[in-house]
Amino acid sequence: MKKPFLLILSIINLQFAVAQIATDTTVKATVVTPEKTRRDIRPFNERVSLGFGSSFWITPNQTYIEVAPILAYRFPKTLITGLGYRYIYRHERVINNDLHSYGPNVFARVNITRRIYLWTEYEYLNTQYYDNSYVSNEVSRKTDHIDSWFAGLGYVRSLGKKGRGGISMQVLYNILYEHEDNNPYYSAFTYRVGYFF
Repeated sequence: MKKPFLLILSIINLQFAVAQIATDTTVKATVVTPEKTRRDIRPFNERVSLGFGSSFWITPNQTYIEVAPILAYRFPKTLITGLGYRYIYRHERVINNDLHSYGPNVFARVNITRRIYLWTEYEYLNTQYYDNSYVSNEVSRKTDHIDSWFAGLGYVRSLGKKGRGGISMQVLYNILYEHEDNNPYYSAFTYRVGYFF
């Protein structure tokens, strides 16, 4: 009777020892939550930039001046998107009168190389024009809306230490161009010079 009692006591003692070792060597599990990291770690001023576009021409009948401020967002690799506002001033020398066109636009630019890029842009202009269907000598000024969708190539030359500022030149084709009186553009092809900083 002594042996089974000792056997039971030794089993209880062994279980107690194993339990004691298990509690001494238990590693406390800690839950590690990953920190939220932004994929784009660039400062805000390197992601957003301001720009200014312009275009002009002078013919015997007309003076044309275009200005367009833009706000652009630079993605990390090759894409730049943004929005802007365009104002076009036209002076008609034949009748000595001025016309104005203005409206918003959105654009996207994809860099092909360091200096050459593809450009596409959609704009919606409120435009003034002269109605040529008059019978008398009076000139009738009207207002209309016109859509334009440009696509083309550009060349950019960066200036400054970080290469953020610079000048660009574009040759664009207006896919929606129609030669009508209400269109402020003289041709389906247009050129622009832009400045960014």
